[in-house]
Amino acid sequence: MQGKMLISDEVFLEIAKTAMLNVNEVSLQERKSTLGGITQIFAERFTPQISVKKYDDEEEEEKNSVALDLKLTLLYGVSIPETVKRVRETITKEIEEMTGYKVEYIDVYVDKLIKAEKLQSEEVKE
Repeated sequence: MQGKMLISDEVFLEIAKTAMLNVNEVSLQERKSTLGGITQIFAERFTPQISVKKYDDEEEEEKNSVALDLKLTLLYGVSIPETVKRVRETITKEIEEMTGYKVEYIDVYVDKLIKAEKLQSEEVKE
Protein backbone atom coordinates (compact mmCIF):
# COMPACT_ATOMS: atom_id res chain seq x y z
CA MET A 1 0.00 0.00 0.00
CA GLN A 2 1.31 3.47 -0.90
CA GLY A 3 0.96 6.68 1.02
CA LYS A 4 2.91 9.61 2.39
CA MET A 5 5.06 9.50 5.48
CA LEU A 6 5.45 12.86 7.20
CA ILE A 7 7.70 13.38 10.19
CA SER A 8 7.41 16.41 12.44
CA ASP A 9 10.41 18.62 13.19
CA GLU A 10 9.82 17.76 16.86
CA VAL A 11 10.68 14.13 16.13
CA PHE A 12 14.05 15.14 14.66
CA LEU A 13 14.68 17.42 17.64
CA GLU A 14 13.94 14.64 20.11
CA ILE A 15 16.20 12.18 18.29
CA ALA A 16 19.04 14.73 18.16
CA LYS A 17 18.70 15.66 21.85
CA THR A 18 18.71 12.04 22.97
CA ALA A 19 21.68 11.19 20.76
CA MET A 20 23.68 14.17 22.04
CA LEU A 21 23.12 13.28 25.68
CA ASN A 22 24.55 9.85 24.96
CA VAL A 23 27.60 11.38 23.31
CA ASN A 24 28.20 13.77 26.21
CA GLU A 25 28.09 10.91 28.69
CA VAL A 26 30.54 8.80 26.73
CA SER A 27 33.03 11.59 26.09
CA LEU A 28 32.90 12.88 29.68
CA GLN A 29 33.42 9.49 31.23
CA GLU A 30 36.30 8.71 28.88
CA ARG A 31 38.00 12.01 29.60
CA LYS A 32 37.76 11.97 33.40
CA SER A 33 36.08 9.12 35.17
CA THR A 34 35.31 11.34 38.19
CA LEU A 35 32.96 13.40 36.03
CA GLY A 36 30.47 10.55 35.63
CA GLY A 37 28.38 11.85 38.54
CA ILE A 38 28.01 15.34 37.15
CA THR A 39 27.09 14.23 33.66
CA GLN A 40 23.39 14.23 34.55
CA ILE A 41 23.58 17.76 36.00
CA PHE A 42 25.40 18.99 32.91
CA ALA A 43 22.85 17.38 30.60
CA GLU A 44 19.91 18.89 32.50
CA ARG A 45 21.26 22.44 32.81
CA PHE A 46 22.87 22.94 29.43
CA THR A 47 20.34 21.63 26.98
CA PRO A 48 21.56 22.16 23.43
CA GLN A 49 19.66 24.47 21.12
CA ILE A 50 18.70 22.75 17.89
CA SER A 51 17.04 23.92 14.72
CA VAL A 52 15.88 21.60 11.95
CA LYS A 53 15.68 22.25 8.21
CA LYS A 54 13.66 19.56 6.49
CA TYR A 55 13.62 18.93 2.75
CA ASP A 56 10.69 16.74 1.73
CA ASP A 57 10.39 15.39 -1.78
CA GLU A 58 6.73 14.59 -2.21
CA GLU A 59 7.48 12.32 -5.16
CA GLU A 60 10.16 10.10 -3.63
CA GLU A 61 10.54 9.36 0.08
CA GLU A 62 14.13 8.20 -0.47
CA LYS A 63 15.07 11.79 -1.33
CA ASN A 64 13.80 13.27 1.93
CA SER A 65 16.59 14.87 3.91
CA VAL A 66 17.22 17.01 6.94
CA ALA A 67 19.89 19.42 8.15
CA LEU A 68 20.52 20.58 11.71
CA ASP A 69 22.09 23.56 13.40
CA LEU A 70 23.28 22.89 16.96
CA LYS A 71 24.40 25.25 19.67
CA LEU A 72 26.28 23.37 22.41
CA THR A 73 27.84 23.97 25.79
CA LEU A 74 30.67 21.55 26.57
CA LEU A 75 32.64 20.73 29.67
CA TYR A 76 36.03 22.38 29.83
CA GLY A 77 38.77 19.88 29.07
CA VAL A 78 36.97 17.68 26.53
CA SER A 79 38.35 17.47 23.02
CA ILE A 80 36.04 19.81 21.13
CA PRO A 81 36.77 18.36 17.64
CA GLU A 82 36.33 14.78 18.89
CA THR A 83 33.12 15.60 20.76
CA VAL A 84 31.64 17.43 17.75
CA LYS A 85 32.60 14.51 15.50
CA ARG A 86 30.85 12.06 17.83
CA VAL A 87 27.79 14.30 18.05
CA ARG A 88 27.52 14.43 14.26
CA GLU A 89 28.07 10.69 13.81
CA THR A 90 25.60 9.71 16.53
CA ILE A 91 22.85 12.07 15.42
CA THR A 92 23.29 11.10 11.77
CA LYS A 93 23.11 7.39 12.55
CA GLU A 94 20.04 7.77 14.79
CA ILE A 95 18.10 10.00 12.40
CA GLU A 96 18.87 7.93 9.30
CA GLU A 97 18.04 4.61 10.99
CA MET A 98 14.88 5.81 12.73
CA THR A 99 13.36 8.02 10.02
CA GLY A 100 14.87 7.02 6.69
CA TYR A 101 15.78 10.67 6.08
CA LYS A 102 19.29 11.45 4.87
CA VAL A 103 21.23 13.93 7.02
CA GLU A 104 22.63 16.57 4.65
CA TYR A 105 24.76 18.34 7.24
CA ILE A 106 25.00 19.22 10.92
CA ASP A 107 26.47 22.62 11.72
CA VAL A 108 27.78 22.83 15.29
CA TYR A 109 28.41 26.05 17.17
CA VAL A 110 30.20 25.53 20.49
CA ASP A 111 28.66 28.35 22.48
CA LYS A 112 30.61 28.05 25.73
CA LEU A 113 32.67 25.85 27.99
CA ILE A 114 31.81 25.16 31.62
CA LYS A 115 34.22 23.85 34.26
CA ALA A 116 33.31 20.71 36.17
CA GLU A 117 34.09 22.43 39.49
CA LYS A 118 31.37 24.98 38.79
CA LEU A 119 28.81 22.25 38.18
CA GLN A 120 29.84 20.43 41.35
CA SER A 121 29.59 23.59 43.46
CA GLU A 122 26.15 24.34 42.02
CA GLU A 123 25.04 20.78 42.86
CA VAL A 124 26.10 21.23 46.50
CA LYS A 125 24.12 24.50 46.79
CA GLU A 126 20.86 22.81 45.81
